[in-house]
Amino acid sequence: MPVSADYKAIGGILTYRDIPALPETPDLAIVCTEVAALEETMQALGEKGVKAAILVSHQTSCIDEETPAFLGELHKKYGMRILGPNSMGAVVPGKNLNASTHHLPIKGGKIAYVSQSSTMSSTVLDWANAHGVGFSHFISIGKCTGLDFGDIIDYLGSDPFTRAILLYMESIQDQRSFMSAARSAARNKPILVMKSGRHEIVNLTTQSHSGAMAASDLVYDAAFKRAGMLRVNSIAELFAGAETLSVTKPFKGNKLAIVSNGVGLNLIAADHLLESNGKLATLSEETHQKLNNIIGKCDVLSKTNHTGIRCRAQDFPQVYEVLKKSKEADCILFLYSPNIQENSTESARQLVATHKKLKGNILTCWVGEKTVQEAHQIFEENAIPAYSSPRMAITAFMHIVEYLKNQTTLMEIPERVPAEIKPARAEVRQIINEALENGETWLKETDTKKILRAYGIHTVDSRLAKDATEAQKVASEIGFPVVVKILSPDIVHKSDVGGVVLSLENERAVEEAVKAISNRVHKFDKRAQITGFIIQKMVHHPRCHELIAGMTHDPVFGPVLLCGEGGTATEIIADRAIALPPLNMRLADDLISRTKINKLLKGYRDTPPIDRNALCQALIELSEICIDFPEIQEFDVNPIFASKDGALAVDCRMRIKKITHKHPNRRLAIRSYPASLEEEFTLRNGRKVLIRPIKPEDEPAHNEFMTHVSPEDIRFRFFGSVRELPHTEMARLTQIDYDREMAFIAQAPNEEDGHMETLGVVRTGTDPNNENAEYAILVRSDLKGQKLGWKLLNKMIDYCRSRGTTYFTGQILRENRTMLEMVKAMGFEAKTIIEEDIVEVKLKL
Repeated sequence: MPVSADYKAIGGILTYRDIPALPETPDLAIVCTEVAALEETMQALGEKGVKAAILVSHQTSCIDEETPAFLGELHKKYGMRILGPNSMGAVVPGKNLNASTHHLPIKGGKIAYVSQSSTMSSTVLDWANAHGVGFSHFISIGKCTGLDFGDIIDYLGSDPFTRAILLYMESIQDQRSFMSAARSAARNKPILVMKSGRHEIVNLTTQSHSGAMAASDLVYDAAFKRAGMLRVNSIAELFAGAETLSVTKPFKGNKLAIVSNGVGLNLIAADHLLESNGKLATLSEETHQKLNNIIGKCDVLSKTNHTGIRCRAQDFPQVYEVLKKSKEADCILFLYSPNIQENSTESARQLVATHKKLKGNILTCWVGEKTVQEAHQIFEENAIPAYSSPRMAITAFMHIVEYLKNQTTLMEIPERVPAEIKPARAEVRQIINEALENGETWLKETDTKKILRAYGIHTVDSRLAKDATEAQKVASEIGFPVVVKILSPDIVHKSDVGGVVLSLENERAVEEAVKAISNRVHKFDKRAQITGFIIQKMVHHPRCHELIAGMTHDPVFGPVLLCGEGGTATEIIADRAIALPPLNMRLADDLISRTKINKLLKGYRDTPPIDRNALCQALIELSEICIDFPEIQEFDVNPIFASKDGALAVDCRMRIKKITHKHPNRRLAIRSYPASLEEEFTLRNGRKVLIRPIKPEDEPAHNEFMTHVSPEDIRFRFFGSVRELPHTEMARLTQIDYDREMAFIAQAPNEEDGHMETLGVVRTGTDPNNENAEYAILVRSDLKGQKLGWKLLNKMIDYCRSRGTTYFTGQILRENRTMLEMVKAMGFEAKTIIEEDIVEVKLKL
């Protein structure tokens, strides 16, 4: 329906003079008006009830900063989602929708591309057009209003025609929405992201070691990894990875066999593989013999680490068959170099024919340009990944390996924390409140140690002394040798000003140390205020490692955790790994494993491995501290002495700030476990149960729970016969993000051996707009009549009501009369009947 006051018809279609004159409300408005008329046009669209608009005028790229604010008001008032300004529009080839200003046509395909940059969109489109790449969606988002990466990933994640999602990103606005959507979609299909700005300048105002080391791009890396996404560095790599992941069958291993018609290509590919931390397939003597029989002399450069088989291209099919049957390689890379003796096109046809019979996992690389064009086309037509260089082929293979690793990580059951710590939160709250009232920005070290101990983290005994005389007395009480440190609100890094003296053996040495420190501090800064001295026991750990653990605030993702090699030179060494809270045992162990010092922590020569569980638990508790107290803006625990005997926090500093906003934990990119929702309930028979949100660690108990449910109740829940749920499905049920999903379980000690068993579960999935929460509930069959189902359902209803959800819905088999009667008594209405035997019930919250 064209709208124009200047033309009676556009493209042969009669126009309407203005928006109010439209006979019905459009689903989508494509706005091509001049900037001067934009506000009036958008207001009229809002009044008409239009919920979606794309600003495609080239002039909108030059609009001033006030217009986006106006668009935000439109979104709030009318609920309108707006793509642009600075957008080139959206294309959905499968729907024949082209609402864009792109310079080339876009063919259909299975890959979705979403870009924040118009110029990048044009570049990628040009590249894709030349390489025959098609798309399910091609979206240029520009500056959106009421729409972000999270919304688009949500949509594409559930789109059956999209096999892979490619993102070009410059920044994100809503980190919680992005992480929630990405973690959900990445379980179903690969997401590859190209992020610009790798080398942005770190904020120089940061004062802690952690803040100085946690560069923003490292935080993006950590976020992508946590969400199960793959990060790439070029357009070619972006599409190479997407092509591989969208057409290659999933496989579990990571061993690659390399076959080529030239030794040089083998060596180049093997070099790239090993540089990328890839793994070469090792062939058995039997496989070697079979290959010898085909080739005459199997040109294997190493029998222990297979780096390549050289053979004629006409032998590729037979070699393929031998390697496939041996099951010693998870994937095979075929490399071909054009030559006068072989026909590149015919070689490709023969390999394709064999692949149709064997259906193994293969990648191809016909190197060159003119001679191999037809071969590449043949591979593309038969959904076989084809690359133009060994490096790109190896990169694509490593994408598969990394993707499979991410999938495993997303589904992995974390170990339980070795010791259940019940933090003294009230004590910590009092420390922070008093410090804020006193105008403190950095907590005193004695207070930071109290906070660590409140969370079960072992620390060195530290006491405060006002002067040299008191320092001598305290040192005698603690016992020599001791350490003396400066306590000053004006000194953050004590060692920078000579504010730390170690290994003091007597009172006289303590007195001299106090005087020397005072002189050095005043020489450094005459205005520096010395409020006292910290005296602590000197700890000798000859076989320990000095580590740093800390937290700082990223402007996008909020609190981020850091771990690496500690000490005074920690910034120079720059050994750090970054993670987003909250942590569990698996995530804490992964954080440690990504540091350079990790190899030393495993033990070497006469140094035994550290107590890794103790260090993981300390990192988890540090994560909990930053979640529980948003006033703590950044902290360092440096050094942590890690050894076979545990983890000891020697020094710590924390910066605090008064919090004024209403929902401080929205700063977290990933919602933490909501412990406040835990509740005790007593069954009719007097048995006490704990109702709480589900945890990933609950999977084993959930499997046991399913064995106590009758086949009839299973059918009522799943609308069919289910013997057992595979690990992948159980992981989806127990590993939720507590944001758009929620599941409450009821647990109680087993009456025979005391282990915690699951008695019932209720769960909801809420749409991204928070309009509808669909529930499902299941209670152990031997506990019917105990009011547990009623309690679980009521708890979930109250929870969804507190989130502002509009409707609470479910589907019930008509023959499940008990459930139907219960929900009707609770005020539900039966709105629709699906296929006659399924009743849809709805409760307005």
